[in-house]
Amino acid sequence: MSRTDDRRSALTIPMGPLAGDVIEVEVTGLAAGGDGVARDAGGRVTFVPRTAPGDRVRARIVKTTSSLAHAELVEILTASPSRVEPPCPHFELGCGGCAWQHVSRDEQLKAKQTIVSGALRRLADLDLHPIRDPAPPYGWRRRARFHIASGRVGLYALGTHRVLPIDHCPQLEPKLDAAYATVRSASPPDGELALVLGQAGEIAIGVQKPWKLGEKLVGRSEIKGVVTTDAKYGQPLVEVEPALSIEPWDFAQASATGNAALIDVVREAVGKGPGRLVELFAGGGNFTRAFLVDDWDVVASDVVAPPRTLPVKFIVGEAVDVLAKNLGKIDVLVLDPPRTGAAGCMDAIAKLAPPLVVYISCDPSTLARDAERLVAAGYHATDAWPVDLMPQTAHVEVVLRLTRDPDGVR
Repeated sequence: MSRTDDRRSALTIPMGPLAGDVIEVEVTGLAAGGDGVARDAGGRVTFVPRTAPGDRVRARIVKTTSSLAHAELVEILTASPSRVEPPCPHFELGCGGCAWQHVSRDEQLKAKQTIVSGALRRLADLDLHPIRDPAPPYGWRRRARFHIASGRVGLYALGTHRVLPIDHCPQLEPKLDAAYATVRSASPPDGELALVLGQAGEIAIGVQKPWKLGEKLVGRSEIKGVVTTDAKYGQPLVEVEPALSIEPWDFAQASATGNAALIDVVREAVGKGPGRLVELFAGGGNFTRAFLVDDWDVVASDVVAPPRTLPVKFIVGEAVDVLAKNLGKIDVLVLDPPRTGAAGCMDAIAKLAPPLVVYISCDPSTLARDAERLVAAGYHATDAWPVDLMPQTAHVEVVLRLTRDPDGVR
C-alpha cells in the first residue's frame, strides 16, 4: 500500500485528492483573489492560479482543507476561448503583480461583475449596475510600489516573498516607467520603493531607508523630489489632480481616468447639496473636492491631516471617535475605508442614523459584511456600482448607496 493509500485509510470521511496529487479539472470561473475556480471529481472547490474560465487543465494539489484545495498549474489541456497571450514577459516568469494578463478584457469584466454580485447577494432588492470600465488596459498606473532585496528591484513572484527583478512594467504610465528605470539603475537600498506621477508630469519617489545618493536623482527623468527615512530632497509633494497633492507614500487611486470615473459615480450616488455631509477616511480630499463643487457643507476626517489644507472643517482622528463628536444634523455620510472595511463604525453610524450613507469599497466582501449590519439597523441598500480601476488584476471598486428606512429596526 502506498503512503497516499495509508493517509486515506486513516480517515473516517471521504476526501478528495491530497497534496502532491495531480488532477484534471475544468475551470468555470475566477475568484476574488484572482485564481481560477474548478471542482475536483468529488466536487471540492479547487483554486488554480493562471487559469481562465473554460480552460481544461492538469493541476498539482499544493494545499488542502476539508472543503477546498489550492493547486498549481501543470499543463493546459484545452485552452479557453477567453485566454489571451500576456504582453509582459515578467508575467510568464511568475510576476505576482498582475493576476489576469492571460484573460481577455471582456472575461475580466464579467468576472468582476460576478464577484461583486456574489458578495452582495444578501442585500435584498439591490440594483446592481453594470460594471464601468474607464481605464485603459495597460499604461494606467500613475502610482506604484516595488520591492528591493539584495539589490534586485521588482515585484514578488506569485505566491512568494521572493523579489522577481522587473526592468519594465507595462502597467505604468510611460513617464513613470522611465523614472522607474532611472531609479532602478541607481541601486536604491533594500526595502520598499514608491513612485508617483503628478498631472504636470513631475515625479516623486520614496525609499524606506536613508539614501544620500537619492539627492542626485532630482532633475533626472522628471524626478522633482525624493523622500527617504531621514531627509527630503527637492519637492516630493506632487499635485496628481487639481487640489489633490500627495507624497510618494500617500494613497491616491492608481489610475487618473479610473479615479475620474469613480468620482462621477460617487457624485451620482450622493446627489447635490445643500446640506451637511460627513466624510470618513477622506485622505487627501479626493472626493471632498467634488462634494464642495456640489454645494455640500463638508465635515471631513481621517487619522492624519491632508498635505494641503482643504476649505472644509477637517477633524483628525479615528473614524469611530469622530462619529462620537457632536456633528450636528447629518444629511449624508460618506466613507471610503481601507480594504479591511469599517466594522468598528457600523454601530455608531446606525446610532446617528443619517438618511443616506454612501460606502466606497475596494473589497466587496468587507463591504457586504458592513452593509448587512446597516441593513439590520434599518437601512436599505438601493444601488451598487462596480468600477474596474485596475485592469489585469482581480481588484474591483464598488460604490454602495444605502437609504435609511424611518420605520426600520434601531
